[in-house]
Amino acid sequence: MAHRLKRITAFDVVNYILLGLLTFIIVYPFYYIVINSFNGLLTHRPSFFWPEAPTVRTYKTVFSDDSLLMAFFVSVARTVCGTLLTVTCTSLCAYALSKPYLRFRNFYMAFLIVPTFFNGGTIPVYLNLKALHLVDSFLVYILPNAFTFFYMVMLMSAFRNVPSTLEDAALIDGAGCWRIFVQIILPVTIPTFATIALYAAVGQWNQWYDTMYYTNKDSLQTLASVLMRIIRENLGTEMASDMMSDLENNSFNPEGVKFATMVVSVTPILCIYPFLQRYFVKGVMIGSIKG
Repeated sequence: MAHRLKRITAFDVVNYILLGLLTFIIVYPFYYIVINSFNGLLTHRPSFFWPEAPTVRTYKTVFSDDSLLMAFFVSVARTVCGTLLTVTCTSLCAYALSKPYLRFRNFYMAFLIVPTFFNGGTIPVYLNLKALHLVDSFLVYILPNAFTFFYMVMLMSAFRNVPSTLEDAALIDGAGCWRIFVQIILPVTIPTFATIALYAAVGQWNQWYDTMYYTNKDSLQTLASVLMRIIRENLGTEMASDMMSDLENNSFNPEGVKFATMVVSVTPILCIYPFLQRYFVKGVMIGSIKG
């Protein structure tokens, strides 16, 4: 039986046009950065739809710079280590506080929520990190972010939705707390763990102010901090001119180095996101509906 074609109404046309415009507004800034990262001509006007004299010299400049490569590896290291530590510490704390029979549970909650809303400020935080010998150390990227109250609330909500009968059955079979957490609780709440892991990874990858405030060593510079310097201090021009000074053709576009650095800094997160996207809705909304 043939299905009748749905008649397209004026509302549908307007809706499609608005959605198309919204999609264009969202996608075009990324497209603009990508095409200008391949722009090889030294012009005062940027490319809007297609690069003039497309070239990969800008990316060669980025990957041939030792400081950028070192910053890339530092960013990868802090993202991996920081995400693992954040998820581990936050999940263990959330699992304990999700149990109503925990002694002094309300005190622990108040103890953790007060610093979330009241911060001492930049100077006290710096003095505290300096007293702990974390300034100019790789650990300054990891330890201060080992616990996040917002992530803990999400995990607590997920743990509470796990039927208590599963834990009771495991206890009867002789399983301990660690085994219950790893083999029962963790597999059931993977969507929430994946969501929190992605939040923590994006936060670690994009963070630059801790590098600016708490480090002075070039070996601890992150890709985000280098990108900020390139944008603010026009280092892209210096990098391009240093690399291309021995060439007779001076039509190399230094602005393309800035855009190429932006593309390199964003690409790793964009590659990870599709693999965790399917967990997002379930991970964020898991505590809104009781199972």
